[in-house]
Amino acid sequence: MSKLPAVMFLLSSAFCSLMSFSQEDGPIPPINISFDPDKLKQLDFGTDSLNADKVLFLLFPAPMNEDDPELSEWKTASYWSCSSCEKKEFRVFEDDEENEKEMIPYDRNYTSGTNIAYYQTKDNISRAVASFSTSEVNDGTGRFTRGVLSVAHFEKQNGSWKLLNFNPFVNLQGSFTLASPIDEVSYDKTGKAYFVIHGGEANGVSPEEYWPLYQGLYVIDGETLTEILHLQGASCKENNEPVGSLWDTEITKIESSLFGTNVEIKTTGLIVKEYNWYLPKALQFISKPDFEALPSRFNFTANQSFYYTVTGRRFEKPEITIRYTDSKGTVHEQIIITQNTRVK
Repeated sequence: MSKLPAVMFLLSSAFCSLMSFSQEDGPIPPINISFDPDKLKQLDFGTDSLNADKVLFLLFPAPMNEDDPELSEWKTASYWSCSSCEKKEFRVFEDDEENEKEMIPYDRNYTSGTNIAYYQTKDNISRAVASFSTSEVNDGTGRFTRGVLSVAHFEKQNGSWKLLNFNPFVNLQGSFTLASPIDEVSYDKTGKAYFVIHGGEANGVSPEEYWPLYQGLYVIDGETLTEILHLQGASCKENNEPVGSLWDTEITKIESSLFGTNVEIKTTGLIVKEYNWYLPKALQFISKPDFEALPSRFNFTANQSFYYTVTGRRFEKPEITIRYTDSKGTVHEQIIITQNTRVK
């Protein structure tokens, strides 16, 4: 009898053993993709409301299967790498301090869709902005595990959704492997759209679970899809009870020109010095003697302007008004003279 069947059997067994070993003991390689803006703009994204999974797998064409690592019902994800992508350095912040730097994209990337926001232009054109988050893992764990934000901008043209612009690497923020998505659209007087994020930290955590809860404020240029404002500690919430300090920040005005963009913000809230773990960025411009002279509990309003050009960013000193009531019940209001640079 021929020995060929026996040899084939041995080779088959060895191959199966190798495959079993590679899947159980080594990571399955991600699908290599690329981001070609011209090709992406030719894709058909449908005529009705955008389907989150369809958009995800058209922009990141690397669907996971049952044999992929980190498979989880937590999030539908694309599992990819990009050999043609240039690595970019992104900063990681803890509170208001730069903590470390990461090179993006990773060698193994898990991307999921996080939000789709619809809006109308001043000419009544339907548009949408989709947010995505990328991490090295797909399990949703890690209080300080950030996500890479990707943003895709769409417009309804002749009844169909078409991609206007796409930036797969906007910033690195969030927690639990998720970057906070765009949740608001703001406009300048010409009708140009800017995308706003109130988040960047503590995704999935509420003030009841984590006390105090700080969140940031981000502004994304609607045309270039690049970050033009990143404000750490823009809000502080504490169990919905004024036990300690709490504040919030809103955008009051955005102006754009050929030379740059001006963003004006207003932060209002309550400071209780006994719970002074962290101050709003605007109040960090108050000198130490002036801050120590303030009462143990006071309300404040701070207005500040940020100006961005292609060559960099500059800011104006914040205008800060302090209000408090003394032991006799008299209400006091004063304007604080701030510094040119933050006081540590």
